[in-house]
Amino acid sequence: MFPNKKIQELVGTRVQVEMKGEKHLLEGTLASMDDHLNLYLTDTSEMTNGTKSRSMGNVVLRGNNIVLINPVKA
Repeated sequence: MFPNKKIQELVGTRVQVEMKGEKHLLEGTLASMDDHLNLYLTDTSEMTNGTKSRSMGNVVLRGNNIVLINPVKA
């Protein structure tokens, strides 16, 4: 299965996204995505040591900066 098909199944659910760089971990609701795995997250928060450190609202993430996408278990 192609990664974008698997990610498409997560639209509408909460996900954690690890970004390249200084261990940025974001958590939000995946609103949409495209063929380049660019993501649009709503109600997004930056996570530090497993706790919410700041609220970021709506965020667009560029696909080539994403390391990991993990669904959040309710």
